[in-house]
Formats: sequence, C-alpha cells, structure tokens
Amino acid sequence: MQTHLVLPGLLWPGKALRDTAFDLDLPALSWLLGRGQQAWQPPQPLEHWLCGAFGIDQPQPPAAALRLLGEGIDPGEELWLCADPACLKVEQKRMTLQVEAAGDAGISADEMQQIVATLAPLLAEVGELHAGEPGRAYLKLRQLPQLMTLPPSAVAGNANPLPGGEDAALWRRIGNEVQMRLHTLPLNAQREAAGRPALNSLWFWGAGRLPPRADSAAFFYQNVAGNHPLLNGLAAWRGIAHSAAPTTPDALPQGSLLLLDTLQAATQQLDALAWRAALLDIERDWLQPLRQSLRAGRINRLRLTALGDEAILDLTLTRGAALKFWRRPQSLHALSYAP
Repeated sequence: MQTHLVLPGLLWPGKALRDTAFDLDLPALSWLLGRGQQAWQPPQPLEHWLCGAFGIDQPQPPAAALRLLGEGIDPGEELWLCADPACLKVEQKRMTLQVEAAGDAGISADEMQQIVATLAPLLAEVGELHAGEPGRAYLKLRQLPQLMTLPPSAVAGNANPLPGGEDAALWRRIGNEVQMRLHTLPLNAQREAAGRPALNSLWFWGAGRLPPRADSAAFFYQNVAGNHPLLNGLAAWRGIAHSAAPTTPDALPQGSLLLLDTLQAATQQLDALAWRAALLDIERDWLQPLRQSLRAGRINRLRLTALGDEAILDLTLTRGAALKFWRRPQSLHALSYAP
C-alpha cells in the first residue's frame, strides 16, 4: 500500500528550473528528493501517463471514450474522438494553443450548444458531434482515423504541432473549415468584446473505443483523487472510487493516487510567479505533512511522480529510507535530468 502523488508541471526545462526555483525554501521537497530513490523516464503527456498508470498502454490512448465514461455517459462500442473548443493564436510566425475550461472565464453550456449546432453539419462526413461538459465536445466517428495527435496539455502554450498519420491531410482540411466557420460565429465577437479569447478551432485528439473493462481487484490503487477530467473516467473504467482532490493529506487514505495539477497551467504559460506560489502551497499543504507521516510511520511508502517537458521523475520513499539521516537533502533546482 502506498500513497502516490502526481505533480505535472513540477519540472521546468533544466536552466529555467534553476533560474526559477533557486531561492525557494522547500525543505520537505528537498528532504524527499535527497532520501528517495530517483528513477528518470522519457517525457510523455500527462493524459498518456495516466492511461499507462491505469493499465492502458497504447501510443494513442482512447481518451475520448474514457472521458465520456467519466461524465456518466456510456460510450458503448462506438469510436469516439475528443473535439474540444480551443483558441489558436499566431504570434511571431508561431502557432500556440489555448484550451478554455468551463466557468465564468471559460466556456458556458450555451456557448457549447452554439458551437455544436454550427459545426455538426460540417463534421457530418466524419461523424456526429456531441456536446459534453462545458469545454468538451466529442465526435462519434464513422471509422477510426489514422491520426497521430497529442492532448491539449502537451501543446498548450507551446508550438502547435499539426496532426500526423495517413489521414492527416483530411483532418487538416476539416480543421481549416472549422476555423473558417467559427470565425464568423457571433459568440466569438461577443467573447472578444468582453476581453475573452475567441473559440476559433477544435482540438482533435484521443480517438478510439473503450477498452474491455479491467479487473479492479488486480489494480494497485483503491482510490484516486484529482480534478482532471480524464481521471474520473479511468477510475470508472477500473471500478474504483474517485473523488475531487482533498485539501489536506488527512482526507486521503493509503492506497491512493492523488493528482495535483495546480502547477501545470503556470508551467505551460511560463508564469514563474504563479508557479512559485503554487509550489509553496504544495510544500506547505502536502509535502510537509507527507514527510511527517512517513517519518512517523503513518504511511509506509510514498511515491512522487513529477512530469515535465524534458523528463519524468519517479521518486520512491519507504519507511526505511526516511530513517537514513546521512542522506543529504537535494534542492529541486539542482536536479540533473537523465531519462
């Protein structure tokens, strides 16, 4: 039984991490880094890592079907593709992606319905467009496209790679037609007048059908917690409990996987001030109490997974490692990436 903390966005690129974190006071994190066993892996998107952690080891995981399941919708045997409203920007000949969330600053349910009503006829050649939760849309596909895509988390704020694969040309054409249709949509004029980004594109990713249900008895975790939209679907697929991220470790039972993604947006936007503030909150609210629990024997094993653009760090601490006082703390900014 172990507590597993997943922190996407903790690892900035090497030099940027040194410049951003060198003066932060992070005693608990430094203690964990110094006493834990470090294993480095090549980088991968958070959504792909999550699917792999739940036993879905595919180069292109079926995120759309899993996410639908998490919304309480049975995807059945159908093929699904995420088609999420997004804002594409071109600045200095560089295209970047911004995916809007639900809520006051994001996408409303009414806006979602307008987008679906506008684009459904255009997309009828490849499938049926359905609105999910605000900020999410799905295509029920006629056939599985030969596409290589990335989830929004892998490209948000960065150079936007176009889809690859045998059917890439078709989907690029579809994407261009979608952008032209959305450009004339009145809601985008209203959003821009209100100082909000236009929803000028759909981001296609995560195609596939729901895999056969897995045996929850063979799964390593008994509970998962976090606010990522894919996580609820993966828990439902595994048949285990899912909850929103708690505010303290006291509410987290052993045998849990906890996803804290409060660093990710700041990392994608290279917002050093927001990232530093969020990391200090994690240090105070999570890492310090977890260190105390490990030292006191209230938890037997702690695993921390940090995801970044250049590498993934997997850190494991046992009760025995916590007692090895001769191991010196290691600063976050002094980490050497060696995947």
